[in-house]
Amino acid sequence: MAEPRGASDGPKQGKGKKKGPFHMIDTGLNVIEQGILIVGILLMALAAIVGVFARNMGHSLSFVDELAQLLVVIVTFVGVGHGVRNARHIRVSAVHDLLPPLGQKILLTFVSFFSCALLALLAVYSIDYIQNLHKSGRVMPSMQFPLWIPYLIVPIGLFVGSVQFFLAGVRNLISDGAWLSWHHRDEYEDEMAVEGGLSKEEQDYYEEQVAAAEKKHAGEGGQSNG
Repeated sequence: MAEPRGASDGPKQGKGKKKGPFHMIDTGLNVIEQGILIVGILLMALAAIVGVFARNMGHSLSFVDELAQLLVVIVTFVGVGHGVRNARHIRVSAVHDLLPPLGQKILLTFVSFFSCALLALLAVYSIDYIQNLHKSGRVMPSMQFPLWIPYLIVPIGLFVGSVQFFLAGVRNLISDGAWLSWHHRDEYEDEMAVEGGLSKEEQDYYEEQVAAAEKKHAGEGGQSNG
């Protein structure tokens, strides 16, 4: 499924209005998450390449495999909050597409708050798991690095994702229309147009034609009723 439009579709701010602390914190988190994801994925690719070359040369670098496993965990759970913030998480829209606009808004609100509670619960369980790791003193076999330290990213990522889902639910309560996240409006029809390969001009023309057809249909309906 194509990616929803950016934050430009959200509420417009005045040109001279200063950005609030929430906006700066959110932007900072977004930049940090992007940096971690980019560096993590590059290091994962590098570790995989080094591991393949080492095995072909008759050597086994076990620490490379351990590093790759840790990077998978880090990238996965950092990506939770980033995916929710940018409305890039997986969606099953079969029921969503059958509902009227109000029903879609209600459904997205429920899903947002339910997902918020679920991720918060998983974050609590992950904290218990990390505490057990710390008490057991488990370390990585090759690198001899305590396992509980890199696994701290798990509750952090789940908590950030929970907060982002909570903000999505709040956005649906306080703003018109249906929202996938605090910044991204639900625009399924526009996404389908993008998937169909339509340009921006073609999308605008299509929307104008649909609006004209609906207006004409409404006029004919009024005349027939008269």
